[in-house]
Amino acid sequence: MIAGFFRHGPAVPRGTKGVAEAERSLTPEGRKKTLRAARGVRRLDLGFDGLYSSPLPRAIQTAEILGTVLGLPAPKELEALRPESTAAALLKIVRGLPGTPLLVGHEPLLSQTVGRAAGASLELKKAGLVVVDLGAGTLLLLLPPSVLRRLGRSPAS
Repeated sequence: MIAGFFRHGPAVPRGTKGVAEAERSLTPEGRKKTLRAARGVRRLDLGFDGLYSSPLPRAIQTAEILGTVLGLPAPKELEALRPESTAAALLKIVRGLPGTPLLVGHEPLLSQTVGRAAGASLELKKAGLVVVDLGAGTLLLLLPPSVLRRLGRSPAS
């Protein structure tokens, strides 16, 4: 089973006065960067057919951008994608999902999950993508947001 993990885009900084951690949303620049990264994901044509998101606003907003660009149905919220979840809990859920899911969440949970599944040590940057073959335990693709955005700006996108 192949699964993609995408970290939410740049959000209102942690500790911003008047903004609770659980309510942080994408910044206007974060939306632009996420849109360009999503266009890069589209150019890769990875065959994602399901979209899942953490219930936090910054992840939902990121998933909605990805869904629009990739032509996927509205994202389904997964509690196992909350930042306080565990890699073991998330992997259990992901392995039961149909098709080729794209999951939008937070660090360090996404990197810990990939590490547990594929024995890889990494840190996923905001609006970055990692693709894993969960059956084989193989890291297939790791693209930082800068590369995705460059792909998203190419004429064929």
